[in-house]
Amino acid sequence: MIATIIKITKKSSRYGGFYYLLCFKNLKVKSYISYIYEKMRNFSRWKKVLKEGITLKGLKLVRGKNKLIDADSRFKIIEEG
Repeated sequence: MIATIIKITKKSSRYGGFYYLLCFKNLKVKSYISYIYEKMRNFSRWKKVLKEGITLKGLKLVRGKNKLIDADSRFKIIEEG
């Protein structure tokens, strides 16, 4: 899936540290979200793209969840906004 990050919200985690709530829109104007926790291994991949307006390809949805993008997706940047 191809989607653009439209909003990033940094929130305190009840487990310590912070997490980021990312809101996405795809080419068909559908909305998606993902949760990125700074203490997880996959955060190193995401910290490079924590900017609104960046378009990513290769995003996968969590099985059984219509609106939740898997934080372990192996994405590529196709456009920086």
